[in-house]
Amino acid sequence: MNPFVIAPLVALAVLGGALAGTLLRDRLPGRHLDEDTKWMVRIGIGFLSTLAALLMSLIISSKMQSFDAVSREIEAAAAQIMQLDANLRELGPAGDPARARLHALVSAEIARLWEHRALPEGGGRGCHELEKMLRALSPAGTAEQAALARALQLTGNLAQAGGVVSSQSSSTTTIPLLTVLLLWLVIICFGINLFAAVSRTIMAVNLLVALSIAAAIFLILEMDQPYHGVIGVSDAPLRAVLQQLAP
Repeated sequence: MNPFVIAPLVALAVLGGALAGTLLRDRLPGRHLDEDTKWMVRIGIGFLSTLAALLMSLIISSKMQSFDAVSREIEAAAAQIMQLDANLRELGPAGDPARARLHALVSAEIARLWEHRALPEGGGRGCHELEKMLRALSPAGTAEQAALARALQLTGNLAQAGGVVSSQSSSTTTIPLLTVLLLWLVIICFGINLFAAVSRTIMAVNLLVALSIAAAIFLILEMDQPYHGVIGVSDAPLRAVLQQLAP
């Protein structure tokens, strides 16, 4: 879902609910606008407002936690890649082909996640190929053998991390959930304007409310796609590692 498309539609829907309340107010008979009716509408609007606030806070909290988890995963992967590169350097010339492969793997991941290019290597598959290259090595010295063992362990960790990162690269926000939330917000704006006299102040408040709701939905959709849009996980850790891996 494109946040730049959904957010304006949300604002228009909220304004539409407010306009419907204003238009209906002028057409309802007087008995539908008495104090008992106002009291009942206020109770209903208060109940829906509480539900909408709780649901929106839960969604935003969940998306922020997921976004932070992805960011930490990228930073941890960058640190592991630096350790892996250090171990490959200890293997001497025998580790150079593996270092070149690691450089290509990191470059492919950056292109796939942030530049949205579909590349055959990257993620778990690329790590498995790198692991095969490492297992084919036969270091002679004890220090080289220890470095190779650590490199194999780090490669396995990177393969697991790559699977986690790939699983979190797609949107998880469900359309029915946002639809229900939007329906509640439209009903709230409809009920509020049902008893509000038309004025420039009321119109300005409706506009500000619609824009605020649209901004909240925009943030939710942006955080739901951590490698896309304006708000995204930084690729700086992996690009810094990529420079270090350069021959």
